[in-house]
Amino acid sequence: MYHMASKKGKRYTAAEKAEVLNWVNDYNVTHGRGGVANASKQFGITQLTLHNWVRQGGAAMRSGSALSVAPNHSGILRNLADLLDQISERESELSKLRSEYDTLRKKL
Repeated sequence: MYHMASKKGKRYTAAEKAEVLNWVNDYNVTHGRGGVANASKQFGITQLTLHNWVRQGGAAMRSGSALSVAPNHSGILRNLADLLDQISERESELSKLRSEYDTLRKKL
């Protein structure tokens, strides 16, 4: 499911990002820190990419001696991923219908 990034880079779905962010969040809550480094090893994603995701989507991070939780949008990311999948399916269906329509129309 997760691969090391190639020179062209791998695109991750919102659901994949949400899963990794949840993993980072859970790790940080349990251990206080280190979620990004360990997620990098676990999922084969660069730490730079993971830091960007954390900045965008949020994960638990330790600041000083107190654990603070950044806004975690994983639930929203999951919903967006589901909606995007549904939209993609509908667009694919619509494209097939348009193609069939055009084919039949040319026969007239």
